This record gives sequence, C-alpha cells and structure tokens, in this order.
Amino acid sequence: MAGGLAVAVVGAVALALGLAPARAQLFSSAPLDQQRFVVLGQPLAQGGWKLLVLEQIRQSPSCWQRRPDGLIDPSLIGFDFTGICNRYIDSNGYSLRLGQRDQALSHDLRLIPEGRQLLLLGLPRRGGDGVLIAQAPLPSRPRADAFVALKLEAGWSLSRRTYNGQALSHVYFSGNGAPPAAGFSSGTGLASPPPAKATGRSRVIPLKVVPFRP
Repeated sequence: MAGGLAVAVVGAVALALGLAPARAQLFSSAPLDQQRFVVLGQPLAQGGWKLLVLEQIRQSPSCWQRRPDGLIDPSLIGFDFTGICNRYIDSNGYSLRLGQRDQALSHDLRLIPEGRQLLLLGLPRRGGDGVLIAQAPLPSRPRADAFVALKLEAGWSLSRRTYNGQALSHVYFSGNGAPPAAGFSSGTGLASPPPAKATGRSRVIPLKVVPFRP
C-alpha cells in the first residue's frame, strides 16, 4: 500500500473510533529554520482575524515585505510564487503540537484580540485552559491589505510534520510544557463553536496527507 494511502486509512480509522492518542503517535516532527517563516494575522472585513503562515523557500523574490508602520505586505500575491514561497492558510496546513504529541484533533488555533494585543491561542475543544502561542501589538486601524506579524512566545517554534521520516506539507506550532493562558478557555465565548451533535453514526473523514515539495 502506498505511503499516502496508508496514512489516510490509519487517520480515518482513528477519527472514526475517536483514537486521538493513536493519531498523536502517528506523526513526528522535524525542526525548521525559523528565519524562513513569518506568522501573520489578517483582519477580515466581517470582523475577526485569520491566521496565515508564509514560508520563504528560495531567497528571492521575497514572499513578504515589512512596511514602515510595522505591518506586513504579503508580496507573493504579485508574482507566481510556485517553488519560491509556501503558504499555510488553514488547519490543513498548520496545527498544534504540544509535548511531542499531535494535538490537531483536540485543539483549535484561534486569533483573539485582547486589549491592544492580538493573541494566538491553542484552545482545547473539550474544555480547559488554552495556551498562549504568539502575540503582536494591534494596529490602531487594521487594514485589509496589510497583515500583523506575530512573535512566538518563549519555548515555541515552527516544525515540520513528518511520517516515517517523510516531510509533509504541514507545519506545527510546537511547544513543550507550555503553561495555560489564564482567562482563556474553551468554555468562554472566545472558544471555537461547539462540535456538531452526534447523529448516531460515526462520520469517517479521511486524513489528508500531502508530501512536502519545495
């Protein structure tokens, strides 16, 4: 059986049976050059924020530019960035890894404005305190054409998801022994929407695994 198909089958079984611990052991991680990445918050027109991670694969042209006001222009939108840049735009591209365990099934990554700061939190879906992963000062006037660069907290880094030594097109926000973020939990209005009610039948969702191709 091909490697990608094998991973999809194992992932589907884990999801159907609720075997999050088994899935946590399915993937490993590999360190990355942090200088090749930027973690961004994009203000949405309808309110809220979207998380985006950009990766610079080749040295030029630059995938993003820092503006004089401290915001970021994602310059990759102005050229064909195939083979030059990677972008990770949703949970298919990034997830949480905590204490050497894949937490994609148990935690959501959320951008939350708090005072004059924009916080990136890992929030557990079944209740409990979240963890603070990164933060950035909020601009006085968020702009749809410029993004906020978030700085990872101490003890956090980006890593590559791997399977049997094969690098995949997925990055982790990796932290070991991160303390809870006081005041933020999945029991507050800041948390993700509650899971859909059970219908009496398990819904099997195949696990998409995409090999990393620079």
